[in-house]
Amino acid sequence: MDIKIRQGVASDAAQTAPLILSAAESLLVSIFGHNQTKTADGYLAHAWQLGGGQYGFQNHWVAVDGNHILGVVTSWHSKLGAEFDRATLDSITSYFSLDEAMTVLMRNQTVAINLTPPTNTELMLGHVAVAKHAKRKGIGTALVDAMLARAEKLNKRKLVLDVELSNIDAIRFYQHAGFSEESINKGFIRFARPV
Repeated sequence: MDIKIRQGVASDAAQTAPLILSAAESLLVSIFGHNQTKTADGYLAHAWQLGGGQYGFQNHWVAVDGNHILGVVTSWHSKLGAEFDRATLDSITSYFSLDEAMTVLMRNQTVAINLTPPTNTELMLGHVAVAKHAKRKGIGTALVDAMLARAEKLNKRKLVLDVELSNIDAIRFYQHAGFSEESINKGFIRFARPV
């Protein structure tokens, strides 16, 4: 395999939406899918193609082998601010009906209150996922390494991320990748790794 890490592009949506969904499937389906995996996958593909916000391609990087996307990661930091939030909101309101969008926003807020945004010195990671057939081949590590390099360029001191307590495979991966537990808050572990 010849793995390269590159920034996402709009045309990656069909391959990346299922990967992002796999990073926290039960959580994302409960927020965006009205308990339907197909709806959550459809929203994630839509949001990816729009580009901005939490689920857009502009804030994601992919691990590729030729034309095959084998992994995905996102990162954000405190300076993204209102434009980032507006783009996320726009992706929700342009996909769902008004009533559905309000429900999605309320569900999302219920989860968000248990999560701490990154500080000025932190780069937050999310949606870290590797295709099932490509696991245990160094792709997750390559994605984390690419985000460490990004953190250095942005003058951040550490990477942080939140993992559901029930996601044992992810917890083991992050421990193996040099992250340490920083705190536990209502079903999530905050992991951190110095840059």
